[in-house]
Amino acid sequence: MRFVAAAGRTVPGLRDRTLDDDKRTLVHENVARVRATLDWIETAVDTGKVDVDDELARLLKGE
Repeated sequence: MRFVAAAGRTVPGLRDRTLDDDKRTLVHENVARVRATLDWIETAVDTGKVDVDDELARLLKGE
């Protein structure tokens, strides 16, 4: 819930703001990590499987 609330406060601040390529790349990489983590959570809830596969582990480590 805190994440959603923080996003609700942060995202509007991006209006009319241009990020340089490095910052934009960093945001995209972090969003990919969050998506992968959310997918992992959904899988755990639906199946009970909580193991982290190698690809997810690398992504979460930033590799």
